[in-house]
Amino acid sequence: MFKDNFSRYEFKFPLSYDDMDRMIDDLLPHVKADEHVNEYGIYTISSIYLDNEQLQCYYETINNDFFRQKVRLRVYGKHNTAESPAFLEIKGKIDGLVVKRRVRMRLGDAMAFIDECVEKKYDFDIEKYESTNPQILKELRQVIVSKNLKPVNVVSYERLPLVALEDKGLRITFDFLLRTRGDELDLTKGTRGEKTCPKNVAILELKTEKDLPYWLVKILGKYNYRNQTFSKYCSHYAPMRVNVKQKNDDEGDLKNVQKLFE
Repeated sequence: MFKDNFSRYEFKFPLSYDDMDRMIDDLLPHVKADEHVNEYGIYTISSIYLDNEQLQCYYETINNDFFRQKVRLRVYGKHNTAESPAFLEIKGKIDGLVVKRRVRMRLGDAMAFIDECVEKKYDFDIEKYESTNPQILKELRQVIVSKNLKPVNVVSYERLPLVALEDKGLRITFDFLLRTRGDELDLTKGTRGEKTCPKNVAILELKTEKDLPYWLVKILGKYNYRNQTFSKYCSHYAPMRVNVKQKNDDEGDLKNVQKLFE
């Protein structure tokens, strides 16, 4: 069921591919694969992020402001057309709580909507755009226009998503092969980009509406990683630099999805 308005807490942990494989084995008794994954257990995500000339959204994030906000347009899969489903989102963070408001619409319509917000501000008929929630679409226009936002980069990556068996609100995802580009700001142009994450490093994200269960805390403790602030959008301007426990390059392959890259 599509949710257009929800809040949750998110925790992020950069980790090595080697530890990711080991952690997935530990998680398997407690989780199942997301229903939308491909034959390798993953899917591709690409997003256009919006910001203004002052890079307000970027600085809100790196300064760890009490309240910060991003607008992005997201699609799933490696190949998308104007007819593909897309998700236009306002993602806010208030003292650690993540709040999302989003609409689903055709990718071509969503890109045209953004263009009109940038070029015409409020001087266009918003009613012509079909979306799952017209009220949230109006809010999106308000944020884009009031902050003078425009598309600035595309971020793409592969995601291995897991859902807890006993709590559907708890999602565990591993994101890797993070790449960004500042040209061809069109989600029908593929997922190419410059890699902005260290070799053989993935980002573990925990998304929950309540406290983490004991079994998950115990697994996290085994690997001794610390929660870190990390923004995929910001990595376009400041490539990620983290130290994670690596064994060697030969053991750095992600076994669970290795076939994808053969």
